[in-house]
Amino acid sequence: MNRRPAKNLKTLSPLGARVRRWLVQRWVDNSWVRRAESEKRFLALFEHAGEAMVVCNAAGEVLAANGAVASLFAEAPAALVGKPLTPRLQQAAGAPAGPFVLRNGEATLHQHRAPERPVELRITRLPGAGGEHWLVALRDNADRVQTQERLAFLANFDSLTGLPNRTLFRDRLAQAMGRAQRSGRPLALMFLDLDRFKVINDSLGHEAGDRLLQHVAQTLTHSLRGADSVARLVDAEPITLSRLGGDEFTVIAEGLGGVEDAMLVARRLLDALNTPVLLGGEEVVVSASIGISMYPTDDVDLDTLVRHTDMAMYRSKSLGRSTYSFFSDDLNAAVAARLSLEVALRHAMERNEFLLHFQPKVCLRTGTVTGVEALLRWQRPDLGLVPPDRFISVLEDTGMILPVGAWVIRAACAQLGEWDRMGLPPLRMAVNLSARQFRHQFLASMVEDTLRENCIVPGRLEIELTESLLMEDNETNRSMLASFSRMGVRMAIDDFGTGHSSLSYLKRFNIDTLKIDRSFVKSLPDSSEDLAISTAIIAMARSMQMSVVAEGVETEPQAQILRELGCDEMQGYLLSRPLPPADLVAWLHKRLRLDGARKLAMGRDIGELLALTAFDATA
Repeated sequence: MNRRPAKNLKTLSPLGARVRRWLVQRWVDNSWVRRAESEKRFLALFEHAGEAMVVCNAAGEVLAANGAVASLFAEAPAALVGKPLTPRLQQAAGAPAGPFVLRNGEATLHQHRAPERPVELRITRLPGAGGEHWLVALRDNADRVQTQERLAFLANFDSLTGLPNRTLFRDRLAQAMGRAQRSGRPLALMFLDLDRFKVINDSLGHEAGDRLLQHVAQTLTHSLRGADSVARLVDAEPITLSRLGGDEFTVIAEGLGGVEDAMLVARRLLDALNTPVLLGGEEVVVSASIGISMYPTDDVDLDTLVRHTDMAMYRSKSLGRSTYSFFSDDLNAAVAARLSLEVALRHAMERNEFLLHFQPKVCLRTGTVTGVEALLRWQRPDLGLVPPDRFISVLEDTGMILPVGAWVIRAACAQLGEWDRMGLPPLRMAVNLSARQFRHQFLASMVEDTLRENCIVPGRLEIELTESLLMEDNETNRSMLASFSRMGVRMAIDDFGTGHSSLSYLKRFNIDTLKIDRSFVKSLPDSSEDLAISTAIIAMARSMQMSVVAEGVETEPQAQILRELGCDEMQGYLLSRPLPPADLVAWLHKRLRLDGARKLAMGRDIGELLALTAFDATA
């Protein structure tokens, strides 16, 4: 196969050489065009970029600056040209970006006659004639830094009061415990829990509750500053105030001389809180219960110290509030006994250890038995009959009052139905409800079903509530009271006169009965003050078409004066102690046998007739 001989450039015709030169020139021209267009595009992007950009040489001098520099540097871009950039930017120690003096990352920009600003640097090398050039892009980092600071604040401080939160509290407590160990000077840990805060929060609203918490935080802060100072982030300060959440605050008081110093701080806090504050147009006085533990007097770890202080705070609550208590071994033993009681109570329902006793009520004018009050009792196999003041509060604190309270209503109505079938006179059954029970959404339907199942007329059931519960004028309470009113169930206020001084709730709600508390009855007729209070309660009730029941009547003089004042009914040991169902039936039969005697002796003193049927309280 014949091949055509190859020709090199030297053998090209003159025309071919001209073409070659033309092609080379075109390639050169095009590369410059492309380069020029690229530079043009770069300059356009540089000038119109939304973030500040400067071009520097290797020494850090500004060769060019775009328009966005003006807003960041607070001066014209032309004013930067020819000046070094690096003195305006401060960075933490670190490796620079190659031979350039700055590096990628965060920096602080020092502006001319303006505050410092955090910025973020992105540095890119630009090849070019005359040495290396560097493009420095600066982004304003203030928003991101503020966001990070806000997140850090929320992680360590309470957003409502600005005080350290639970996380920072534990960190401060751990550091304080370490300092106490090293110095040998004790610290006091205090837990403050506001008294009756839930009542205020529910009755005046959550916004008012938040304002109250802010007021308490400011008051405590001012009080502690008056004593020493309030620490937030400075470890060396001797007192740290925190809010753990809800209405619970803590104080870490360091460098104390002993228990006496802790007592002074606690008393100062209680006194500071005892100042009225205006909330929702009402003047409110807030108090607190304080628990105190000493460290290293109580040589324990952090969690145990916190638990001990919490236990001491609950002891203060039980002592009547607005006081302080120190943790002790005796208190620890009492808490252990309470935990044992809780465990036993949780098994009491399933083991049928609860039972009801009934205390009768009679008409003071005629001596007729009008009804009974159902009272819960606990029959423990190992300890016998447990007094109600030993376990009712535990039921309420643990929430077990809900199932146990429902059982009480069902058992009381079932007992009333059984007495009806036995042919006993129709009695009214009074049942106490706790605040926690009253707020349960299915309470009204459960009561209605129970009455229907036992063929009980609703008017024969009387629900007894406390004054403090009715003071919580909220939608839940109003709805529940309206449900019972429509149903025909009677409503009574138990222990009347011991709660709030405001009586406006009496006209808002449909109340049938007021029960005079036994504390006003026990000193009758000798105490002029108790006599005046009882007189006022009875007169007020009559003016509002309510009946009045006196509790705790134990002597005939008490019954006589109550009768003269116009009190409707009474209950107490003058009649009978609370009785098991069988004993109450026997007591009722005794009274029925004396009905004839009562009719024959219409002229006899009612007190004498009552005494004839009184149950021996010592039996």
